[in-house]
Amino acid sequence: MAYLFIILSSVCSLTIAHLLKLTEVKELRTLNTLTVNYIVAAVFALVVDLNGSGTTNLGSQTTVLLIFCGLVGAFFISNFVVYGKSVHTNGVGITIASMRMSLLIPVLISVFFYVEYLDGVRLAGVVLVFGAMALLVPKKNNKLKVGSINASWLLLIIFVLSGFADASLKIYQEEFSTNLNELTFMGMIFVGAFIIGLLICIFREGPIIRKKEAMLGAVIGIPNLYSSIFLIYALDGISGSVAYPIVNILNVLGGTFLGLLVWNDKVSYKQWAGIAAAIIAILLLI
Repeated sequence: MAYLFIILSSVCSLTIAHLLKLTEVKELRTLNTLTVNYIVAAVFALVVDLNGSGTTNLGSQTTVLLIFCGLVGAFFISNFVVYGKSVHTNGVGITIASMRMSLLIPVLISVFFYVEYLDGVRLAGVVLVFGAMALLVPKKNNKLKVGSINASWLLLIIFVLSGFADASLKIYQEEFSTNLNELTFMGMIFVGAFIIGLLICIFREGPIIRKKEAMLGAVIGIPNLYSSIFLIYALDGISGSVAYPIVNILNVLGGTFLGLLVWNDKVSYKQWAGIAAAIIAILLLI
């Protein structure tokens, strides 16, 4: 059953990539769209949780968990803002490959904080991650920028932010899962992300939320929620060192073909080598 949850998590992730590409194509504001997405996901998670039988018993952990959820919420919304921009400038496949190699971060956290073993093969996978990243970065083009940032830097930013966002699920599973069910946990994270996004939107010029941004944000909300929920379900059945690599391979392959077939992304021979290296690195990290 755990492997079915991994497939469902990957399908949700690829759906998000497609919808975020639409955000840029239709010239909608990514942050504003994502702000709506997070409140929709949060409300849905908490309503479903109220109708379920999940257990919530935080005890003395309330303050720690609130701070943790706030930090994770900041990682989530920042990651998806950058992700949406990169999907548009660097392409779906390249962006997802960079994002999925970020499994290196939760793997290293699992090793250093939860004493999971890292053998020689996995160490080779760690080294190959950096080689794959170098191959994936598009040929330097100073004209291709997002704001003042060169589009190539978006891949590195995604790598770091996505890695810490994924690692938060491992930390939850190890530290808080016995006291807090996954729907409440994700709902709290999404509330935090919504508050951060809303505050930024209020202080920016223009209307806070446009109709089309609200509609697309609402559509993104459900797959965004369940991409994490399904992964948490998978982590209950198999170890993180297996679950993360498998879902990441599915996302890299699916993202590459989604970009080629739907969005006509251009992938250089060097970047194809980077995608291949990313898949090999992920396999070595299993």
